[in-house]
Amino acid sequence: MTGGDNGRVRSRYLAIGAAVWAAGYAGLYVVVVSKQGNSPAWWYLVLLAAGAGSLAVAAIRRWPRPALIFGAACMALAALAGVLSIGMLLMPAVVAAAVAAAGASHRPHTSETAR
Repeated sequence: MTGGDNGRVRSRYLAIGAAVWAAGYAGLYVVVVSKQGNSPAWWYLVLLAAGAGSLAVAAIRRWPRPALIFGAACMALAALAGVLSIGMLLMPAVVAAAVAAAGASHRPHTSETAR
């Protein structure tokens, strides 16, 4: 494995971890808001789903950087919107997605060896 492959694998693991964290956070958000007698904000759940879905897609795509950047932006917006509640619990996903985007390759992964 070359150095680029290690970075690609690390970015994938970070993207997967961020997506799982964000999905767990969404579940926690629904439980907390429901226990308070309110209904969850649909737009907030859509923002979380878009971010988590984008991060999950980034883990399997050939060009993951745009999806990672979009996912990190969605997670950051959701954390900012929920900062007065439980939004800070989303920060590990934001950091992981940002680190994954910074380390993601600009080039697609190819299975052929260089000649």
